[in-house]
Amino acid sequence: MKDEDKDFLELLGYLYLQYGKHDPARVIYHTLCELSNPTAIMLLTYAYCLAADGSYAMALHEMDKISMEELSLQERSGFHLLRGNIFWHMHRDREARAELQHFLKLEQLRTHGQPRPAVIGQNIKPLVVDGVERVVSLRVRPPDEGLWKKFLRFIARKELNRELSR
Repeated sequence: MKDEDKDFLELLGYLYLQYGKHDPARVIYHTLCELSNPTAIMLLTYAYCLAADGSYAMALHEMDKISMEELSLQERSGFHLLRGNIFWHMHRDREARAELQHFLKLEQLRTHGQPRPAVIGQNIKPLVVDGVERVVSLRVRPPDEGLWKKFLRFIARKELNRELSR
């Protein structure tokens, strides 16, 4: 497959995703993954399309093919967010929590430069504020459509930045 064809298909798949057409986007990204040497972000996008279509086991299978070394910190964050969401829909709560903990750690690292303690559904060390000790509990709801849209925007920005840098 020529690079121009690959770029065109990626752009077409991106446009389908932008308009919520997951089925045609899934077909396009499946074709891209089969016909070319897929990048990590291409596999991640294909896994997202599969998960959006309800094919959670297949999405996890595709995500297992992704090399974490190829992903940036932001992309790793999206990777763990997507896996957590998939596990949540598969009713694998323990694994979903673990993935969301990874997501929270990476987001803290990405936004603040160093990880902060974040444990889902458990207490964190007591804080002393104005001489009063308080226990802070961080509770995170399961991923909802807002997080899916955040992940999609992340993928879209990545693809758009790549196109603009050419």
